[in-house]
This record gives sequence, C-alpha cells and structure tokens, in this order.
Amino acid sequence: MTHSVMTMISAADREKVYRRNFVSFLIDSILFTLAMSIIGANTVIPDFVRQLTDSEILIGLSGNLFTIGFTLPQLLIARYVVRYERKKWWFVGPNIPVRFVILLFAGLTAWLGRDKPSLILAAFFIAYSIAAFGDGVVGVPWADLAGTSLNARWRARMFGITTMATALIMLLISPLIGVILGAEGPGFPNNYAILFGISGVIFVISIVPGLFFHELPGGKAVAKVPALREFLPDLGRVLRDDKPFRAFILIRMLTNLFMMAAPFYVGYATVQLGLSSDVAVPWLLSMYTVGSMVGAFAYTWLGERNNVLFIRLALAASVLMPLCALSAASPGQGLGPLPLYVGFLMSGLAASSNLFAAYMNWVVDYADADQRPIYVGLSNTVSALVSLITPVIGGLLAARFGYRSLFVVALFMALAALFVALRALRYKQPENTLADAIPTTPA
Repeated sequence: MTHSVMTMISAADREKVYRRNFVSFLIDSILFTLAMSIIGANTVIPDFVRQLTDSEILIGLSGNLFTIGFTLPQLLIARYVVRYERKKWWFVGPNIPVRFVILLFAGLTAWLGRDKPSLILAAFFIAYSIAAFGDGVVGVPWADLAGTSLNARWRARMFGITTMATALIMLLISPLIGVILGAEGPGFPNNYAILFGISGVIFVISIVPGLFFHELPGGKAVAKVPALREFLPDLGRVLRDDKPFRAFILIRMLTNLFMMAAPFYVGYATVQLGLSSDVAVPWLLSMYTVGSMVGAFAYTWLGERNNVLFIRLALAASVLMPLCALSAASPGQGLGPLPLYVGFLMSGLAASSNLFAAYMNWVVDYADADQRPIYVGLSNTVSALVSLITPVIGGLLAARFGYRSLFVVALFMALAALFVALRALRYKQPENTLADAIPTTPA
C-alpha cells in the first residue's frame, strides 16, 4: 500500500494501536521467553550435553549456540530488509517453520533412546543451530517492528512484564523440572525429551500472536541492496563516526566474553562442588528465575525512564556472578555452595533477558528509523562473531586451568564492560513519538 492511500492517525488513535500491539508483542515475547527458559541455555542445555560428552568445548558451545545462531545472520538479513517499507511478513513468514524445530528434536531424542548418545548429540547441535539461525533471520524484522509499532514506554513495559511473567511461571514449574530430571523421573534421555517437548509446544503456540501485529510505517525503503563492497565501508564509517554506538558495540563484545563462563557454572556445581543434577539444576534455575523477576520489576519502571542507567546497574550486578562462584565451596566447607546460589540470583537480575532487553531497547531507540535494521544487525552480528570464539576460549580455560581460572577472566571482562558503560555509553531519545498525526495503513 502506498503513502497516497494511507490514512492519517491521531495521537489518541496511535496510542490505541500501541496498546493493541503491546498485547500481541507481550504474548509473543512471554511465550518465546518461557519456551527458551524451560530449556535454559545456562542450566538445562549444558547439563543435557554433559550427559552426552565430556568435551568442555562442546559443553561451552551448547550454552552459546543460540546466541551465535540468533545474532550471526542479522547483518546480512538487514541488507535485504531495508529494501521493504513493511517488515511484518519478513517476521511472520519464516517464523512459522522455525518454531517447530525444537518440538521435532524432542520427538527425535525420545525415538533414538539412551543407546545412541552420539546421534542425539549430533541431532541436538543440528536442530538447535537451525532454531537459532531461523530466529536470527526473523530477529531483525521483529526488532524493527518493535521499534516502529511500539513507542519506548510501551516497549520497556513489554520487556519488563515479559521477564516478570516468565520468571513467575518458571518459579512455579522449577520443582516439576527437578522431578523430571530426578531419580523418580523417566530417566535419560526421555527426561530431557519431555522438557524439549514442552518447550517445543510453546514455541509452536507462539506463532499465533505475531499474526496480529499492527505495523506502523517506519523507515523508507531502500531502492536496491548495496553491494558488499559499498556496504562494508559504510559499516566502518558508522563505527568510526558514532562514538556512543561504538561504545555499545564494545560493551556487547565484553558481555559475550564474561558470559562465556555461564554454561560452566552448573558443571562447576556438579563436578567440582559435588552437587547432583536434580539438586543443582532446579535450585540454580529457581534462583536465576527469582533474580529475573526482581530485575524485571526494576526494568519495567526504570527502562522507560533511563535505559542507560539500568544497563550500568545490571553490569555492576553481573560482576557478582563470577565473584560468588569463586567464593563457593563443597557442602560442609566454608560457606558451601550458598555463594553460587546468590550468584545465580544476581545473574538473573543482571545478565539474563533483562540485560538483553535493555540492549535491544537501547539500539532500537538510538538508531534513526531508516538505519534501525543496519544498527540492530551490526550490533548483533559483531556479538555473534565474538560468541563464535567464546566457547573455545571458555572450554580451553576450563579444561586446562580449571573452572576458577575461567571465572577470574569472566570477572575482569565484566568489570571492563561496566567501565565502558560508565565512561562512554550515552542515551539518545529518538523521535519515536512522531507528530500528532502520522501516515499508516492496516497491517
């Protein structure tokens, strides 16, 4: 539909569109985040892979794989998305097959059975990679839709309430996860297949709310996709000339580096501290969930007022995760594993979906509408490139020097990210609340 047939919408009507979109985005976000949380990248998945292999590199990769797959294709996708003024079906179309992958893997795991661990491991990495890469394909149009069809206030509420609702649900079902993984459960690999199956069903249901997104017009369409020889120098100019965005990119890179320790905290609890999986996984997941809920309350209020301040506070809290892990000990020694539980509480508060939401909100607000897909794609792709090497670095450090050495490196990376955020990260309130009337068409 062209601008000539677009109708004008008043500020009051635009607010109604925001409210309608808020409901659809919120349901989509809660379902997606809940499905991801049930197979937690820092809890369930590393423990699942540890049942199949003793390779610390593969265990580390499993915890970072979704981040890699999600962020890696986004810059290339952004080059094509900018050709289209309407982005909704760039999200909805690919989203449909992508959301079935985890459910199919659950069935495959149950079918293969416990006697074929190598095949299950290979199937996991293939299926999880496809799910992650597919979500990366739809990630750029989703971010653009969130930037144009919700204003900063509604978007911050959506992210915050998503984390609160997901955390509350996870807190309620964590005991069930403990039963499924425990001695009274169905046994390996069917216990994990059940968790993947529950997650997969929720992923499939999450297809529905995206169909109801009402897209408001954003950036102008680009006439043609620039060649890579033109596109890459433009990216270099963005990084050279835009100091706050350059600082943001550096913070994302440092975040990936301190998060490389995340998949190893559960292994540290079970291997070095002597906790069993049916104790460590649900309890650590519960602490992480409580932290997420508290952080979500904070972000719902603070995110719409001062997103940069929340990022700084979250990074300050994230420093405590490796510190707490370094302070933990086996039961009966010193403080025992208690500091690790506290660390997971702080990790949920700081470096979970709350921090990711704050990062997403920052770049969506900061970039002009025409450049938003490029800014989102560039920041996520750089993050992915760093995430490609972090499993190797983390795995080698854990295997050769032990978990504690890895946690020391993570501590310094977290401190560096906090330093850059304090010194160089700035906030630019976008012209996202346009004039009292803007052109729009029905979605």
